This record gives sequence, structure tokens and C-alpha cells, in this order.
Amino acid sequence: MGVDAARGVALIGMMATHVFPPGFADGSPTAATVIAAGRAVSTFVLVAGVGMAFLAGGRGGKPAAAAGLVVRALLIGLLGLVFGLLAPENGIDGILPFYGVFFLLAVPLLWLGRRGLIAVTAVAFLLGPVVLVVTAGLPRAATDPTLATLVQDPGGLLLQLFLTGEYPAVVYLGYLAAGLAIGRLDLSSRRVGWALVGGGLVLAAGSRVVSWILLHPLGGLARLTAEIPPGDVPTAELGQRLLWEAYPMPTWWYLALPTPHSHTPVDLAHTLGCAMAVLGALLLLSRVDTLRRLLSPLAAAGELSLTLYCAHLVVLASGILSDQPMLLLLAMVLGALAVAVAWRRTVGRGPLETLLSVPATAARRAVGGHRRTPEEARPRPDRGRAMAVALAVLLLGLGFVVALDPDGASGTSGLAEDVGTVTEADDEAEPPTVAPLPPEDTVTPPPPGDTAAPLPPERGDAVEPVPEDAAAPAPPDGADDEQDEGQEDPAS
Repeated sequence: MGVDAARGVALIGMMATHVFPPGFADGSPTAATVIAAGRAVSTFVLVAGVGMAFLAGGRGGKPAAAAGLVVRALLIGLLGLVFGLLAPENGIDGILPFYGVFFLLAVPLLWLGRRGLIAVTAVAFLLGPVVLVVTAGLPRAATDPTLATLVQDPGGLLLQLFLTGEYPAVVYLGYLAAGLAIGRLDLSSRRVGWALVGGGLVLAAGSRVVSWILLHPLGGLARLTAEIPPGDVPTAELGQRLLWEAYPMPTWWYLALPTPHSHTPVDLAHTLGCAMAVLGALLLLSRVDTLRRLLSPLAAAGELSLTLYCAHLVVLASGILSDQPMLLLLAMVLGALAVAVAWRRTVGRGPLETLLSVPATAARRAVGGHRRTPEEARPRPDRGRAMAVALAVLLLGLGFVVALDPDGASGTSGLAEDVGTVTEADDEAEPPTVAPLPPEDTVTPPPPGDTAAPLPPERGDAVEPVPEDAAAPAPPDGADDEQDEGQEDPAS
């Protein structure tokens, strides 16, 4: 439950960073950015690694787990390319296509021990940012990849997934390796839980201290602002914006920035430490019966994280409550928790999770050579569960179609029109090679006496997503085949 609850916390953090803009007109960050930016996605990927460790220890061993991961990676990547069609409407940089690459790269990691996994994390966090700085001048895609991108520009797609995208695999592989190493520990141990909390806090705080020394006493921030072409923005404001919004710059001082999603060693170490602390804290809290009951809605949302992640992309694309972000966030969070609890109690595994789990489980069985018992060979069909999954997928698909046509039957257009306008403007401009800082007049102040309009949404701040299947859910009684799948894939 602690692992599932950590995924649920990351899901809520992702929703918050997608509902609210990264910052205000003066470069100061919003509360969602300060709390969750960069930390939500790092927790998702770390917990995915933990789930992979559970998977590798199941029936069939590592070869069977590898086969299941390959199938799961392909399906998640395909799903991400489909939902990439919504990017112009919701303004979100989806993580699912990147997640598919993460899973493929994790296959050889299944055979490494804890020391080898820690070494992979260190290499990814130290050398990966250097690679991003060296390749900072490469062209960047204006939108999320789609199926058309896969056909028309496969080389550009690979470049985006590994180097130039929002979640480059060259650095995010470190989170996955760290999660695999943690998943091989005894997570039921209080000692391990406290070690994760303490070690994570030390890593998070220590990385920020190192960054402060490099940027302020040693003058790194001043040298970074000097790299930006002069304009109407004051130098002090430039420095503020660099700490919260930055793209890779062709200077080594860039590696000292703690900016969320900057993918510097400081940012990576800080977010990894935060993710470790969150996971350790929830592992400890879930040991207390009263707190365990309170955490159960979060854990249920974590088990349905893939379905809820895709559903929230559809909601954002529809433009519903786009002018009331706080109400939108509250509605999405409460709705996600309620739907997750009801679904888990009545049906079991989430609809999209089921679509991934069935072929992945079949691949594991084919490689692992698992022999079914006579009872397993004649599973009793559960028509109610199949109908519920089909209905949920159908409703999600209908919402997807409606969101792609915001001027149609839905009648909603606020968020979609705003993001579409921003996207069209971005497509006309050439991608910058240094940190693009928005000018002061990006948000027009309202006339005197009027209520200030909310800032227009910007492209993704965190992401989301992959949501990995939940850790060790107990399948409903009477579903022998589903129970067998749960035993082989406790991360599903």
C-alpha cells in the first residue's frame, strides 16, 4: 500500500502542475510549481522501478519479466502517441511515449545487482546532463509526438525521446535504476523506511546547498544571466526566472541550476531525494492501521494511475473549468479518488491497466513456461468485469474524440483555444538555443477594477505518467485467471 500511495501522491502532484501555470508574469513560481514541479514525475519513475523489481522476482524469473516489460513498453508507447493528439488542446507534454522507452531500457537492468543499479543511477545523473548541455543546440519538437511522427520522422522521434524532449531517457533512466535498487530491499522493514526518509532528505537538501554555493558565492547565476541576450527584462528578474524556468544552455554553469525539469545534476539529485523521502514516509505510515485506512483512497488511485492519468488529459483538453483552476484541480482530485475506490471495490484492476496486463502476462507465461493447474486451465468467465472495462474504455475514447473537437458538441473551448493559440505562435518561431525567457508583457494586466484573469496555460510542467501498474493488488475472489496474473505480476 505504501508504494501504491506514493504513486497516488505523484498523480495528484502531476494534476496540480498541469492545472496551474509554471509561474507569474514577473517570473515568480506558482505554489504548484514550488511544491510538485519535477518531484511528481520523479516519484512516478522511481516507483515504476520498484514495481519492476517486484515483477522480476515473480514466477518465471527475469526472462519472463523482461518479456512482459517489452510488451508493456510497446503498448504504453503506442498509447502515448495516440494521446499526443491532445497536446495542442491541453498544452501538456505527455510522459507516456517516454515511459515506453524507459521500460525498454530497463530490460537489461533486471540482471544487475544493487551496486550495479546504483552505478547506473550515478552515471545517468552525472553524465546525462553533460550530454544535454553538449546537444543544447539541437532542434526541438514543437509538440508531443504522435503516430504521424513515428511514420514521418522516426529519427526526430528518437532524438526527442532520448535527448531533446521534456523527459529525456538519457537522464530519467537513473530514476528507474534507483527504483529497481530500492525494490530489492525489504520494504516491510521499518529500518528501510526510515533510511529512505533520512537519506532522501539529506540528498535533497545537500544538492540545494551545493547549487546555492555555485550560483551565488561563486557567481554562477550572474554568468548565466550574462549569456542571455539583453532585453527589457531586468537582470534581477532574469535570475529569478532562471531558477524556475530554463532550457539547456551551452554553458557549464547551467549544470548548477536547481530549476525543475532542467535535468541538471542538482535537479536530478534533489528530486530523487524527495521521491525517496515520500516513498519511505508512506511505507512507514501505511504500517499504522488507522493511517492505512486513510491512505487507501490514495493507494487505489495509484493502482489506477494509468487510467486516471489519461482521463485527466482528456479533461484538460475539453476546457472544462479552465477559468477556475482551483475548482478544476479539486474536482479532478476528488473525482479520481472516488472513481478509484469504487472501481477497485467493484471491478478490480483498472481498464487501461487491464488492457496492458493481459498481453504482458501472456508474454511472461510464454517465456517463463508456467504450467496452469486444472482449475486455472478452466477459468470462470467474469462477464461483468469485462463489460465494465469495455464501458470505461469506450467512455474514455468518446471523451478523447470530443476533446479533439472542442467546438463541437461539448461546447467548451477556453483552455483548448488558449493553448491552440500559443502552439500556433510557437510553431512560427524558431526554437531557441539559449534559455527562452518570456518578456514581461506576456500577460496583459486587466483594466482597473476588473478581476485579474488567470494566466494562460503553458505547455507541460511535469508529467506525468507512467504510471506503472499498482503494486501487489489483491484480485477479487472467484477470478482464478486474474489471480494468477496478479501473482505473476505483483506490480500490475
